[in-house]
Amino acid sequence: MALKFNDWVALSTKEKNNIVSFLTNNCKIDLETPVRNKSTIPGNYPIEEGTTIGGYDMKFGEEYRIYVKNIFGIPPFLETELKERGTKNRIGGSDTIKAIMTYAGFKVGNN
Repeated sequence: MALKFNDWVALSTKEKNNIVSFLTNNCKIDLETPVRNKSTIPGNYPIEEGTTIGGYDMKFGEEYRIYVKNIFGIPPFLETELKERGTKNRIGGSDTIKAIMTYAGFKVGNN
């Protein structure tokens, strides 16, 4: 699963500000883009396209991820989608992460 954009939109300003406060100086945002996109976004990781063992394309578009450094006190909105708890503390959901970035003024990289 991933963070749902509609759930982000439905949050109150106070809840959004709490999320931004939690993530400030406590996260890294990564962006993977297919090489064919020729992305000019600073800090993105171009990924070679290919086919999985099952015969599916590996990359269709941009993929944003948040990596949380310290999960103590993580807001419920983020906690429900936290993967690899205690190791990578990864959160996906590209559309929502882009919305959080716009709201908070975050960039790809450490925030």
